[in-house]
Amino acid sequence: MMELVTGGSGSGKSAYAEDSVCRCQRFLKQNEKESAPLYYIADMFPYGKETEEKIENHRKMRAGKGFRTLEWYQDLPGKLAEKTSPDLSGACVLLECVSNLTANEMYMEGGAGENTVEAVVNGIRLLKKKCRHLIVVTNEVFSESEPDSAEMTVYKKNLAQINRALAEMADRVTEVIYGIPVFIKGKQTPEDKMPESRRPEEKQAEGKISEGRETMRMKLIIGGAFQGKLDYAKKLYPDTEWTDGSECALEEIATCSAMNCFHLFVRRWMKAGRNKEELIDTLRKRDRELILICDEVGCGLVPVDAFEREYRETVGRICTALANRADRVDRVVCGIGTQIK
Repeated sequence: MMELVTGGSGSGKSAYAEDSVCRCQRFLKQNEKESAPLYYIADMFPYGKETEEKIENHRKMRAGKGFRTLEWYQDLPGKLAEKTSPDLSGACVLLECVSNLTANEMYMEGGAGENTVEAVVNGIRLLKKKCRHLIVVTNEVFSESEPDSAEMTVYKKNLAQINRALAEMADRVTEVIYGIPVFIKGKQTPEDKMPESRRPEEKQAEGKISEGRETMRMKLIIGGAFQGKLDYAKKLYPDTEWTDGSECALEEIATCSAMNCFHLFVRRWMKAGRNKEELIDTLRKRDRELILICDEVGCGLVPVDAFEREYRETVGRICTALANRADRVDRVVCGIGTQIK
């Protein structure tokens, strides 16, 4: 079985993918009495402090779960053919992620260069044949409003071609939206659920949010920019007074009934030097229902500016935590709302 997992920055796709591959291993052990080894193929090259911190966070997520890590940054066919390569037959394998692997093949010394698409697709196809279960993580980086450079256009085109080929190859394709898996291809099983093995900071955040209750008195409405989220919300929740998160006083988050542009509120909160833990604590202490409308800002290329990177990931982490405890989550696309929780 092969599953392709996609999603934006801070969407919870890594946690979902880990849970998915671990469920595969548990199923084999419980139902087929097989002891399948767990492998994690890591392809993020540690080229600076920020990537080193990300790698360390992923290691913390995997700690104690029995993963054996393979640091394979490029040339999957060559790595699999090496005499020192582990025997993956019968194994449950998680590869993370295709966007890094694509960049490595395109730009790193010794990479596939112009043959990147073929190299990545053939490598993953070979990996699928060798192992019992394969979970592959990729990224949603195609929803940009600003024009791309010529180099980024080639990168996006390559990644898109790879993603399409992998989706055709996969038995299941799952998009993770703020921690909620939405199944695009393949069937959902009773075991599928929101991931429990989140990053340590997400667990801490969710613990604060959910303290004293199973769910929050919260409704969350998400989607891309200009998709009609506010019109949809007003039909769903008539006679509601709306606060504008782009200009309201920061203190209003503690008292308002409903807020549009929550993503811009988070941006202003961060610009004021306040952290996400303080915001989460404020939300936890509320004693009345809150409706939030938030743009999905994590679906695009990683910004060059450090604040922009932190901002879009912070929005993702906060919304993932909120969605996990909210009593309802809707997503709006082209004016059409779908309840995903």
